[in-house]
Amino acid sequence: MLTYDFHDLTRENLKKYVDHVLHDVCSHLSLTENCLLHYSLQLSIWEILVNIIDHNPQAASTHPTHITVLWTDSEIILRIVNKGGCFDWHKHLATGLPSPEQVRGRGLYIIKSISKHFSFDERGETAIIIFDR
Repeated sequence: MLTYDFHDLTRENLKKYVDHVLHDVCSHLSLTENCLLHYSLQLSIWEILVNIIDHNPQAASTHPTHITVLWTDSEIILRIVNKGGCFDWHKHLATGLPSPEQVRGRGLYIIKSISKHFSFDERGETAIIIFDR
């Protein structure tokens, strides 16, 4: 299990945080950067953190974002928590298939499509994403 607490989450430090998590996950699970699972993990972490920044910037900068990565022989589980506020995930996941021209609003749909399981808690503070290993 790997755990992280990121304080003051911003667009400027987002890549650093995602790279840090992915480096550790790859080291522990012997993933290469060019495998589909690496890409799926990177994309999912990135999209959830961007949603925290974009939809609740005050929470992103004042409340730590906690990431836990767990794994079994068959699954990798991401748990991403930001207790600073609510995210209306119902509205964003209910939109259906986004159009190719759509600039925003595709991230959660993509995560749902590439993962084995994707959900939020009722308040939208915790995202759970599960991938087959």
